Amino acid sequence: MLNFELNYPLSQITTLQIGGPARLFITVSTQQDLLEAMAYAKQNNMPYLIIGGGSNLLIADEGVNKLVIKNEIEGITKVVRFLKVKSGTKLQNLVDYSIANNLSGLQKLTGIPGSLGGAIFGNAGAYGQTISDYIREVICLNTLSLEAITLQKDECEFNYRDSCFKRNNLIILEVIFKLDIGKSKALRKEADEILEKRLIKYPKGIKCPGSFFKNLIVERLPKELFKKLPKEIIVYGKIPAGSLLEKVEANGDQLGDIEIAKYHANLFINKGSGKASQFYALAKKYHQKVKDRFGVTLEPEVQLINLPPLN
Repeated sequence: MLNFELNYPLSQITTLQIGGPARLFITVSTQQDLLEAMAYAKQNNMPYLIIGGGSNLLIADEGVNKLVIKNEIEGITKVVRFLKVKSGTKLQNLVDYSIANNLSGLQKLTGIPGSLGGAIFGNAGAYGQTISDYIREVICLNTLSLEAITLQKDECEFNYRDSCFKRNNLIILEVIFKLDIGKSKALRKEADEILEKRLIKYPKGIKCPGSFFKNLIVERLPKELFKKLPKEIIVYGKIPAGSLLEKVEANGDQLGDIEIAKYHANLFINKGSGKASQFYALAKKYHQKVKDRFGVTLEPEVQLINLPPLN
């Protein structure tokens, strides 16, 4: 029997520790539980929201008038170079498993919080590696028919911090990877070096959803806009959003308990009892400043839940 909770405080399960109550909340640890929760939402004509680790979300202080389903369906199966991974698996557990089993391709993703499903949804990446690089198939739940379907990698429309799952009625259930053969010791060394770098930017315990705005892909920018942008900040074909925010003096600005990091202008940190409204107002302020100065519209990388678009 499903165990729903009324008015569950979502601040308890987000990295930011921000977010109002969910009208109805449930954690699912099996696919059958997920199907039953979805069937309940359908039968009661109730909107729903699926979340994973809560690491890439800014949820309104008012919360959400929905059934919020937290996906904790975990598991990894290995066949030679293939891994079949359930979407509620913590991304770090997957990275560690691949390294321990001498499989290369995910080691640079070490230290990224959240679940595999969330990482696939936003095509998470770091240091030139993305979660989609070695994907073969994604098994999903069609929320209209409540039947499982399989998408090949090219059907997932993976792009920079983007996938088709942001635009369709599919819930990620399992992911199949085909990884390269590596050596565990060398892979662990590489992962540890990456983690050391990450911990400078994201110290342990930091209440931060990661970089708030997406970087700009140079080749996608109109020529007229590109002319206005400082060329010296281009890194690997991208213009870091943090560099543009720095140029409009975002570093160190604060509203209530939400502060933009002094050392990185694209990190918005909850210093204690910050509110979503403060976070949003600060983000909107510098979103507009960048637009006014450079003519570009920064897109949030973080998912805004029950909050209006910034533009």
